[in-house]
Amino acid sequence: MFDQNGHLRDQAIAALVSGEELDALTRLELAEHLSYCDFCLQRYTDALAGNLLLTPEVSCRHTIWRKIRERTVRILTSRYATAAAAMALALTLVWADIPLPQRTLVEGPGLTERVEETLGNLLSGVNEFLDGLELPDIGGKSK
Repeated sequence: MFDQNGHLRDQAIAALVSGEELDALTRLELAEHLSYCDFCLQRYTDALAGNLLLTPEVSCRHTIWRKIRERTVRILTSRYATAAAAMALALTLVWADIPLPQRTLVEGPGLTERVEETLGNLLSGVNEFLDGLELPDIGGKSK
């Protein structure tokens, strides 16, 4: 199976390519040699390349490209449709002569006093809550 330089002979490579019945020890030796000898592995690969490759009955190239194009269109549509709708709405509002309602702040009588009273009640409630809390003794020091 091996020549004087330690490489596989042509008959050994031909036996591997043709699928010839070899005993387990011979197959193991050939596989081990191919695992580390790049020269013999290249010869074995070249011998395998000479075999005919099977071609599929139906090519899937056209269906794959169609699916890729459909998915690209779907992604672009979903990504930019929202932005386009928002831009169209904004431009419509900017360029249209739609009168928008004017809001004015009307200060009623006693508004400032009511806000001050509400804030005062809130602060007094927070102070009462905090005064009712019992804080734990930290570090063994008492207050």
